Amino acid sequence: MKEALLTKAGIAGEPDAVVSRAGVWCRLSRDCLTSAGRTSEDQADYLRITLLNLVGAAAFIVWGLFLCLNLLGVVESSVGRLAINVTGLAVAVGVLSSLRMGAPVAVVSHVAHAFLFAFLMGLAILRADNPLTMTLPLIYPAMAFLMLDDVHRGIVGTLLMTAGLNVAIFSGLGPEPRDLLMAIDGALTVSVGMCFQAAVMALYVHHRKRVMTRLRAVSVQLSELACHDPLTGLYNRRTFIDVLERELSRRDRKARQLAFLLFDIDHFKAYNDRFGHPQGDELLKRIAGAAQGVFCRREDIVFRLGGEEFGVVFRTDDAAQAAAMADRLLATIEALDAAPAGPHDTITISAGLNLLDSESDIAANHVYRRADEALYQAKESGRARWVRAVG
Repeated sequence: MKEALLTKAGIAGEPDAVVSRAGVWCRLSRDCLTSAGRTSEDQADYLRITLLNLVGAAAFIVWGLFLCLNLLGVVESSVGRLAINVTGLAVAVGVLSSLRMGAPVAVVSHVAHAFLFAFLMGLAILRADNPLTMTLPLIYPAMAFLMLDDVHRGIVGTLLMTAGLNVAIFSGLGPEPRDLLMAIDGALTVSVGMCFQAAVMALYVHHRKRVMTRLRAVSVQLSELACHDPLTGLYNRRTFIDVLERELSRRDRKARQLAFLLFDIDHFKAYNDRFGHPQGDELLKRIAGAAQGVFCRREDIVFRLGGEEFGVVFRTDDAAQAAAMADRLLATIEALDAAPAGPHDTITISAGLNLLDSESDIAANHVYRRADEALYQAKESGRARWVRAVG
C-alpha cells in the first residue's frame, strides 16, 4: 500500500532516477578526466592525462572568472590584465582540446608545465602587495613532477622556482619583509618547503616508474603465456582463431590462396603408453620443430591446437604447391629418429588440407571443421597420409 501511494505521488521511482543521474555524472567525469576515454587506469599516461585535465579545467574556471570580472568592471581592469586572462584561458582550452584530439601527452605536458611555471613565478612577483600569493608557488613541485613524469626535470624546475622566489624575496620584487631576519626566515621557509616536497615527489615518481616498468614486463610475459603453448612454444588454439579470422579478412596482393593444414600424430597414445609421458612431451616438441622447419616462411604460422593436434595457416601459389608442402611435412616427420631406445619405430602423422577461395566469405570455425573432416578421412584411409577437404 505504501509503495502504491509513493508510486502515485511520483516518488517511488526517484531513487532510481537519482542513481541514474549519478551514474551519468560519473561517466561524464570519467570521460572528461580520461580525455574521452583516451586512456585507462592501467596505462602509463593515465595519471598525467588526468592531472592535465584537472589543471586545465581549474585554469579554465579561474581565468574565465577573472576575465568576466575584468569585463564587468568588478575588479580593476587594464589591457595587461585582460591579455593575461585571455592568454590563460586560451592555454587552458588548448590543453583540454589537444588531449581530446590525440596530441602527444609529453608535448602537452611540457607546454602546460612551462605556462604553470611562468604563471606561479609571475604571480609571486606581480602580486607582491599580497604576501599570501607567495604561498601559491609551493604547489609547483608536485605539479611539475607529475606533469613531466621525470625526476631530473622535476628537480631542475624546483631548483629554478626556489631560486626565483629567493631572488624575489631579497630583491624587493616579492612581498617586502620588515627586516633582513624576516627575509631570511621567509627564504628558508620557501626553500625547505619546496625542497622537501621535491624529495617526496622524486621518490614517488622514481618508485612509480620502476613499478610501471615491472608491470609492463609482467604484462608482456602474461600476453606471451596467453598466446603460446608452454610446451612447444607454438601459438595456441586461443590465438589460432584470431589469426585465422585475420587471414580470412586479408586479401593477398599476389592473389595467393590461403591454406589450412590440420594434422596430428598417429597412435600417439600407444607411444605414450610405451615410452612414458615425458618422452611423449619430447616428441611433441620435436614434431613442433619439424613443422616449423617445413613452414619456415615469415607468413607461415604453426599452432599447437591441443594434445597431439597441430595446425598450420599459410599462403600458397596453387594447389600443387600446398600439396608439395603437405608431402614434405609428412616425409620430414617420418624421417625423425623418434623412438628413445631399441628398434626405431617410425612416427607418422595424418592431415587434412583445406584450400580456401579468397573470394568467398568463410567463417574460421567452418575452415577448421572441413579440415578436421578431411583429417578423419585420412585416419580411416590408413593414416600416414593427408586428404584435401571438399567444400
